[in-house]
Amino acid sequence: MPELPEVETVARGVGRHIAGLTVEWVHLERKDIVYGHPAPLCAALRGRRVQKVVRRGKQVHLDLVGGACLIVHLGMTGKLLVADRDEPIARHTHLRLTFRRRRIELRFVDPRRFGRIWLILDAEPDGPWIGRRPPPVAADPLRISLADFRDLLNRDRQIKALLLDQQPLSGVGNIYCDEALYRAGIHPGTRAADLDASMVGRLWRALRRVLNESIAAGGTTVSDYRSADNTTGWYQHKLRVYQRTGHPCRQCGTRIQRIAVAGRGTFICPQCQPVSRRRGSGQTPRRRL
Repeated sequence: MPELPEVETVARGVGRHIAGLTVEWVHLERKDIVYGHPAPLCAALRGRRVQKVVRRGKQVHLDLVGGACLIVHLGMTGKLLVADRDEPIARHTHLRLTFRRRRIELRFVDPRRFGRIWLILDAEPDGPWIGRRPPPVAADPLRISLADFRDLLNRDRQIKALLLDQQPLSGVGNIYCDEALYRAGIHPGTRAADLDASMVGRLWRALRRVLNESIAAGGTTVSDYRSADNTTGWYQHKLRVYQRTGHPCRQCGTRIQRIAVAGRGTFICPQCQPVSRRRGSGQTPRRRL
């Protein structure tokens, strides 16, 4: 599933091509990707000018003139591609937007059909929607303050489970969770409430650093992800633990292990990320990254 850096890369790429353009026509091939009634959505989009395209959480928002907003969640395999009108239409293309006086289209392609689309008609929080409202967007890991991050982690849950839960913090998935915990020297099974101030600060900085590095690299492609220009990211070549089972840790040389935490495959260096006991247990501090 595309995570925060991939969605950010897609939003920026789409925005470069279509910001300022006016929607001419809407071609909807599959109605079930739209939450609500497709006909009103198509009618409401036609003639609207795109002001800007931004990421909010794991959603791509096309902010339109007049307060309307088209919201796209890419799901597991969804792609938002900018293509020439004459370019062959790929299988599983469910939505196409054409634009006035331009030869380009915005295409939503989703083989597994877990992606969804919403349309808000008014930017006000209680404004009218076509269909069911999308899930609310939680705190953004690139914008949250250290103090708020510390408060968010004051919970009796494993730190990995908490980071993957999209309710308190949005956009962090398995890849960047594992990479940030490794950089911070924290075992993924550690209880969030047991992290001391130093560990919380390291994790806050590591998470921001990993996410920004991936955005600069165009995201991580380990399966289906493509940018708006249908190109792959290359941050997968810089991953330090994710999917590197058996390879030596780049910090200490210990073999990377794959374990299960929070029901997910998890990649760690057992030397750099030792199992932590509860705070105050008297455990001797071990080396961190």
